Amino acid sequence: MMPRLARAADRVVDTAAIVVFTAMLGCVLAQVVFRYFLNAPLVWSDELARYLFVWASFLGWIVAARRRSHLAIDMLVTRLGPRGAAGCRLFAAACAIGFAAILAWYGARIAQRNWDVEATSLAMTVGVVYAIVPLAAIAVGLHALADARRAWRSYAGVPEAA
Repeated sequence: MMPRLARAADRVVDTAAIVVFTAMLGCVLAQVVFRYFLNAPLVWSDELARYLFVWASFLGWIVAARRRSHLAIDMLVTRLGPRGAAGCRLFAAACAIGFAAILAWYGARIAQRNWDVEATSLAMTVGVVYAIVPLAAIAVGLHALADARRAWRSYAGVPEAA
């Protein structure tokens, strides 16, 4: 049940990232066309593109956390052996969980505080823009929990499940 739910959540995040990035690209292209070719700039497109960029960045953070594709310097970790490397991965996962918890807490607070603030040129609340912060932090925290579990099992010498 849980792996199926995780796969569905991964598909939702991947689809959302594609849709948001495509919308951002379309918004910027429309702004260029309207401003330079039609001489009628779109008032709202700059703000929308900025907000879509924020969402695309946080969705990309979720995808990178799931794939474990963030940049890392592993010179020390590779010299520690399997148990030392597992301990380093466990420490890194614990740090990621702590950071995600702090970001989720403060992200929820800032989203709540801005829920009644209207965007300058869009008919929407700024709280929607900030809502991605706690959502992404929770998702990354869950991925870090899974990484911590794998690292702990590796540290304890428990073989990976097939």
